[in-house]
Amino acid sequence: MEILWKSQPAQVREMGAGPALVLVHGYPLDGAIWSGVARTLASRFRVLKPDLPGRGETAAPAAGTIEDHADFLAALLAELPAPAGLAGFSMGGYAALALALRGPTTLGALALVDTRAGPDDQAGRAKRDEAIATVRSAGVAPIAEEMVPRLLAPDSLRNRDLVERTRRIILRQKPETVEADLAAMRDRPDSRPRLSEIGVPTIVLVGELDALTPPADAQAMAETIPGARLVVIPGASHLSPMERPGAVAAALGDFFAAALGATNVTT
Repeated sequence: MEILWKSQPAQVREMGAGPALVLVHGYPLDGAIWSGVARTLASRFRVLKPDLPGRGETAAPAAGTIEDHADFLAALLAELPAPAGLAGFSMGGYAALALALRGPTTLGALALVDTRAGPDDQAGRAKRDEAIATVRSAGVAPIAEEMVPRLLAPDSLRNRDLVERTRRIILRQKPETVEADLAAMRDRPDSRPRLSEIGVPTIVLVGELDALTPPADAQAMAETIPGARLVVIPGASHLSPMERPGAVAAALGDFFAAALGATNVTT
């Protein structure tokens, strides 16, 4: 489907039929990280994989804040039949969480995947600034070399195809988009005091070996969001949708089917 964002077209890849389910990628990535998960979920859902502003099929410039990303998601959800599901990975989880905290929308259920509600601490903000300086001086390649080992578990790093696919996704991002994402994440607010305000069914997924947004942070979110449950993906690190697409799809599929009333359909 196509939506207009800041007067420019954004093509959103989709597959399947049923209740709408939007899968949102993180930094420094694009919607392709969800490909394996989407293929499985398409048996029960109309699955949409947007590229956030500044990359892929979205022509508009990169968003400057997490709230800007939430605005983009709100515009997409407004074009979909209610209720719709929303799954946000990492930075995409920050945007999904920001949208959920705005109050009543067409959002019917929420999945927070390898993400967290707290802000960057002082050391984290300093690392964002260092990464911005790196992008300005040397482009995206050093970011890819630094991020791939942090995104993937040791077993995943032995999978050459997975490593190369992850690297290719990062390397095709524009330097200005990577810089904008870093600034948006650095400056995001602390959402922890408001987690109890989330009023839609919620699931929190996290890789067992995720060191960037650790299971302890995921557990804290699940314990604070009313009625939320936690699912830990065995053997995965931060990039669980690519490392363990079957396990992630199974957890999301069961959750969204119950929350949105999906049934199996032929695609």
